[in-house]
Amino acid sequence: MDRLKGKVAIVTGAAGGLGFAGVRAMAAEGARVVMMDLSSSVHERAKELVGEGFDVAPYGGDVSVENDIAGVVAFAKETYGGLDVLWNNAGLVGSDWIKQDTDVVGVSRDYLMRTLEVNMVSVFLGSKHAIPLMAEAGGGSIINTSSVQAAGGDLALVSYGTSKAAIDYLTKSIATSFGHLGIRCNAVAPGLIPPPAAPEAPGGAHPLEDVAPVKLVLDSQMLAYVGEQADVANAVVFLASDESKFITGQRINVDGGTTGHLPTLSDRRKLAGA
Repeated sequence: MDRLKGKVAIVTGAAGGLGFAGVRAMAAEGARVVMMDLSSSVHERAKELVGEGFDVAPYGGDVSVENDIAGVVAFAKETYGGLDVLWNNAGLVGSDWIKQDTDVVGVSRDYLMRTLEVNMVSVFLGSKHAIPLMAEAGGGSIINTSSVQAAGGDLALVSYGTSKAAIDYLTKSIATSFGHLGIRCNAVAPGLIPPPAAPEAPGGAHPLEDVAPVKLVLDSQMLAYVGEQADVANAVVFLASDESKFITGQRINVDGGTTGHLPTLSDRRKLAGA
């Protein structure tokens, strides 16, 4: 398929599971993709896709550093001649990091600021430097990775949730300010998206579906199964393509229905014996 044929994209956080899945999906639709990541593994991951026949190029950099962001935008122009799509996807989501993200009393200022720098300021900087280049071409699509964590309060993840809520506002602000230039801006908000299941998993079940924290989320989803990285990647491809040319300023929840119901869903299911 060629829904993104002729388009140039930058994807941040491109070496990670979700970012890499999105890069592959975009490249499979004909896009030429600059893969940005702080991890040196981005070079090996890019080589993997090039070996499959896709047109991608790696770029090492820190999304919280403005010079690095300016550099990747310049690299896209030098390498591919312009920029049509920016997916601001980088974020601090590693398990060791997330475990430290408790509540407003328990989290340090340094932890909060680093989370905001990587998760939210990177979106600000990426958009700031991408918009002028997109405007030269008559428009483009900016996609930001939000999260269902921004939809309501929780007992933990105060830094992460705050950063994602800020992204939701930035998305609307960018869409409002630059729509007249043909630049669209939307967000995708993943729900429960664990790593891919092993191929030998019985009946196609995901091995994490019986883990207590995951089961807790599933009890509050409309759908009774976990999401896949491809589900988010498909939404990103749609928002990057001209199929979504009249959609801007929106947050698309790819969450199995987690945010679409009353908070009493789990209890009502128990009463109904479901």
